[in-house]
Amino acid sequence: MALKTHKAVAEEYLAGATAKVSHSFGVPAAAVWAALLDAQAWTQWLPITKVTWTSPQPFGVGTTRTVEIGDAKVEEYFFAWEEGKRMAFRFAASPLPISAAVEDYRVVETAGGCELHWAGRASAIFPLNILVNKQLAGGLKSGMPKLEAIIRAEPARFGLS
Repeated sequence: MALKTHKAVAEEYLAGATAKVSHSFGVPAAAVWAALLDAQAWTQWLPITKVTWTSPQPFGVGTTRTVEIGDAKVEEYFFAWEEGKRMAFRFAASPLPISAAVEDYRVVETAGGCELHWAGRASAIFPLNILVNKQLAGGLKSGMPKLEAIIRAEPARFGLS
């Protein structure tokens, strides 16, 4: 599938996100962050086929990765990065019928573990834009409990003993 370049959006575009999902985890924030850095983990909790980090570590602003969803490849560019706390990226290029898209993941420590907050926004022609945003949020809402289960099932993989 041919890739098309999407608009280079960032914080101002993200500020208009209406698709938001949060989940409370009974595990430390460091474990959730470790899971977000684990390429294989993404394929276990979201409908993603493969994740490839295409930038060397340490990751930060400017990091890139490629996410495969079936036959579709999405090239992502990280425009925000706070180690252990936040990663936000835009869809730089993909075959998807969108003009722009962003996702923002924030890990916040709490007394009993942490919370993962996600916000996303995608632009496409009406009514496809509504469907895309609902699909993104729905995937995250059903996926976050799966992510917690993966961390609990394999604690050593995510830095827990």
